[in-house]
Amino acid sequence: MPAILYIVISFLLGAGLITLLEPYWEHRLRFILKDRLVSPSFIFFPASYLAGTLVLSWITYFFAVVFSSASKPLLPANIASFIIAVVFILLVAYKNINKTKKAIYEIKKYGLQIRFSGVEWFVLIGSALFWSIFMFRSLYSSGDMLHAGYSAFSDFGAHLPVIRSFSLGKNFPAQYPHFPDGTMRYHFMFYFMAGNLEFLGLNLPLALNLPSILSIVSFSMLLYSLAVGITKKHSAGLLTLLFFVFRSSFAFFTFSSGFKSITDFFRAVRSNLDASGKSREHIGNTLNESWGLWAQKVYINQRHLAFAFGIIIIALFLMLPVFIETYEKIRDSETKNAGKNVDSGKKPLYFPKLVNGIFFTADAWKPEYTAPCLIAGALLGLLAFWNGAAVIAAISVLFVMAALSKHKLEFLLTAVLTFILSVIQSKVFVGRGTGAVSIKYKPGFLSGSDNIFVISSFYTELLGILPFVLLAAFLPSIARKNKVAGFIASFAFLTTLVLLMPSISIGWRIITAAACVWLYLYITVKNIESISISTMLLVPVFSSPVVLASTLQLTPDITVNHKYIILAVILLNIIVSDLFSTLLKRGKTAPIVLTLCLTLIMLSTGIIDLITLYNLDRNSVSYNQNEPLRKWVLEETEPDDIFLTHYQTHYGAPMSIFLAGRMVYNGYPYFTITAGYDINQREKNMKNIYEGANPEHLRELAGSEGIKYIVVEEQNRNADEYALNEELLYQTFRIVFTDPVKNIVVFSVD
Repeated sequence: MPAILYIVISFLLGAGLITLLEPYWEHRLRFILKDRLVSPSFIFFPASYLAGTLVLSWITYFFAVVFSSASKPLLPANIASFIIAVVFILLVAYKNINKTKKAIYEIKKYGLQIRFSGVEWFVLIGSALFWSIFMFRSLYSSGDMLHAGYSAFSDFGAHLPVIRSFSLGKNFPAQYPHFPDGTMRYHFMFYFMAGNLEFLGLNLPLALNLPSILSIVSFSMLLYSLAVGITKKHSAGLLTLLFFVFRSSFAFFTFSSGFKSITDFFRAVRSNLDASGKSREHIGNTLNESWGLWAQKVYINQRHLAFAFGIIIIALFLMLPVFIETYEKIRDSETKNAGKNVDSGKKPLYFPKLVNGIFFTADAWKPEYTAPCLIAGALLGLLAFWNGAAVIAAISVLFVMAALSKHKLEFLLTAVLTFILSVIQSKVFVGRGTGAVSIKYKPGFLSGSDNIFVISSFYTELLGILPFVLLAAFLPSIARKNKVAGFIASFAFLTTLVLLMPSISIGWRIITAAACVWLYLYITVKNIESISISTMLLVPVFSSPVVLASTLQLTPDITVNHKYIILAVILLNIIVSDLFSTLLKRGKTAPIVLTLCLTLIMLSTGIIDLITLYNLDRNSVSYNQNEPLRKWVLEETEPDDIFLTHYQTHYGAPMSIFLAGRMVYNGYPYFTITAGYDINQREKNMKNIYEGANPEHLRELAGSEGIKYIVVEEQNRNADEYALNEELLYQTFRIVFTDPVKNIVVFSVD
């Protein structure tokens, strides 16, 4: 099937690119590969898929625009991109002819052998099975019926129209199906790729689900590898993945505190009810938490998010070694001089030497290598219209990393290239004089306040004990130098937790506080192994997206900032996992029980989230692919025709039109406003057309706005925004379609 071939070619293209550039990035992965902590192929395979898909999708889109006048632009576009990719792959194979011959020989003799460790196979198979279940429960088809699970159908109201505008329409150059005005402010490239896969032969659910699963499995593999590379512990990699799937939050405790009995609690969990017996979605009292912003649901809804995070991990592989080596070199230098300092009676001057090394030397600024930072910049820059928010979050991480590293100009080169590529795309898709991003100072994120105590309380309720476990990572270094300082720090951490803890039952307050006290005291008293200075300093590096989310609003809807925090939490969990792995490594009963207690507290909300997600998708919203209106639109209208419909586009005629690959004049307001479109004039125009009084004015307005068809259905007849003058539409325009069963009428403006 051409679609599967396209995925294979994407992988091979990525593999070719990685192989070709190997001399320029190989040294950057020594921090993980030198000790064989992770199989090289365990990084190579997911990186190949993600990088290859990123590049080949852009090539295909470019040729689709070039061939936009063709009846099916994607046909010549795919042929051209296939030829380019295959030629490139063959050239790389020829350039590495000895490796190619060896690989072919081994495959012929032994078959295709993939050398993963047992743990790596567990990560691969486990993540594939886990996410496949939930991806396919959220979108599937049976016969002519397309089913979107309750967990995802709302977001699919934005995504499915984009997919179908490419697979069945001619959306080249791309514009937003909910607001066709010649611009595309929406991160559409993942859905272009899915639309292309549908065009190449996959059905719609498989065209979206398959790359979604490949993306999140690739991300999981890379995240595990990054965690193992930083911590040098396989258990830390597994814990990092566990905390990625099941979030830490006080939501479980605030939710469970409202029940009078354990029986009522379990009944509510099983049936997605709240303490009052009313139906609910996700648990949590912070603003919009019930949407599932922080739960597994976000990866079911936002299919492009895991793909973007995977590319970011690749960029971190290229840039993080600069940060790690900065501290390793200074540490090694201190170790060499330790004997001299002891003999002379001097104390090591680690901190002054560190400051001097990262700010006041030539190495602090000049690049060591330029190729890795340019590769990272190219990857992040090409990612801008796959998920722009993720790119911004990545840049914030690299910004703080640069401040604490040597070779700062490498990070600058990455940022500059990312910016240049992002601006070029913005100019192409959004237009001149406008931008997809506008900066506004907005402190507090969703806490609704600029008060530091309120903001801290918000994040404590949202993130649970995670911030306070992170603080414990600093205790070994403090306690080793001064036990009293360790006890003082422990008391300060505990006091802060108690003050910021949300309103929960006294029992839960005691349990969570006691677990943290036990952690602090055990670390302080037992002198456990210290986490490396570079790993501890990753706390401010990985926390930078939280600071960004809490201070700036870069898009019309500040809720989008949640992606910054999600990335930060994913990365910060690596430090938590390092600490927990250190405790488990001691092999004694007390630290093992302590770690299990803390882990259960941190996972509890995520477990309820997963049950909630499963329950939500017991039900679905169904769309009949054989709907008379959809069939008529697909067969009798042009791919670039624009329809005026009611703005509630998740149901009825608008969705039938979207699923035929066409666009509507003024779609769902939340989608258009949050994408940055100004809908005020179109809302006025919609009102003037539907309740028009003058036939000539009506015809002139509809024609001038590029509207080809006006749709009337029950949503229009019952609209609160206008009083429908259906009789005037009958008098002014020609009827081209009617559905007497659903009482739908379509008028032609021409």
